[in-house]
Amino acid sequence: MANQTTTLAIVNEYPPERFNTLIPVKSIQEIDPLHRVIVNEVKIESNIDKKDVYKEKNGEYALTKKALAKLMAGANVQIVDSRSVLPKKCERCTEIAKATRLAPKCFECPHVGDIAHQVTIAVPQPDGSFRMVKGTKEIRMDDTKASMTDAQFKQFKPFATEQCETKALNRALREGLMVQNTYKQADLEKPFVVAMVVPNYSDPELKAAMIRRYETGEGALFGSAPKQLGGGSQPLQALPDGRTVDTTTGEITEVGDDDDPPPSLSETPAFDEPAAPAFDPPKEVPTCQDCGEPVKLWIDRNQKEWSVEDTVAFTQANLKGVFCHNCAGARMREIAKQKGA
Repeated sequence: MANQTTTLAIVNEYPPERFNTLIPVKSIQEIDPLHRVIVNEVKIESNIDKKDVYKEKNGEYALTKKALAKLMAGANVQIVDSRSVLPKKCERCTEIAKATRLAPKCFECPHVGDIAHQVTIAVPQPDGSFRMVKGTKEIRMDDTKASMTDAQFKQFKPFATEQCETKALNRALREGLMVQNTYKQADLEKPFVVAMVVPNYSDPELKAAMIRRYETGEGALFGSAPKQLGGGSQPLQALPDGRTVDTTTGEITEVGDDDDPPPSLSETPAFDEPAAPAFDPPKEVPTCQDCGEPVKLWIDRNQKEWSVEDTVAFTQANLKGVFCHNCAGARMREIAKQKGA
């Protein structure tokens, strides 16, 4: 752009008729010389085969995870936090449990399998600051299972947590970047643009400050040249023979006949070499007798953590062998089935 410090220049070069502006640039006014405005363009493919969009029931198109990831990179959006949170039903039970001091009966609740995730992102603003935006997504397993076939739900369930996190991030991006829910075919032909304020490293003052900061960091990392003692550029004078310096008082004294002369710098004092550390051979990881895979740490449905030693001890005591938790579970179910028959 010919002038990157005014709103008018951005509006003239990126009119709404030709571009999709994600964050309004009307709030950008005259900025100081230490900063400049840059505009990133992102092209979203309108062809469904490219996986950037999908068609809604109203005939318009919505952006997919892939397209939102492109906009996220173009807008320099940063993920600040991503965590699992309690579903709404669980939050209510938790509050009741705190008030009544009674443990909630999760095993009786139909929502025990529900999951929820929250993602916080930092969206750069036209004034150079960041705006924090949170997106939360909750998946109710019963409703999801009812909307799918058994085969679809079986494939979905192992990755439900990851999909919940992705949908939470997509919600935060749509809100933070002001992305519309749907777009028409003609709108998708126009590139998406984002205006951001960044440091102007071509400014002489900012460039000099960055150079000083680099030199300071380099000195802290690698160390600087030792400064000469004694004041100014005068070289240190060598002491005459027969004299030495008392390191406690700094006083120059005569070396007596009974005093041991200082050791020569050319002589290397002898030190006893430390004994070599004892070699600790790596422990052998037990493997499963059925599948041949190594036995690993795992957590059961009661959130109990089973170490490798715990699993080996349990399988040896109950199954007379070493098995991983998957194969051990299959054997236990087979034994129960035979007893029931």
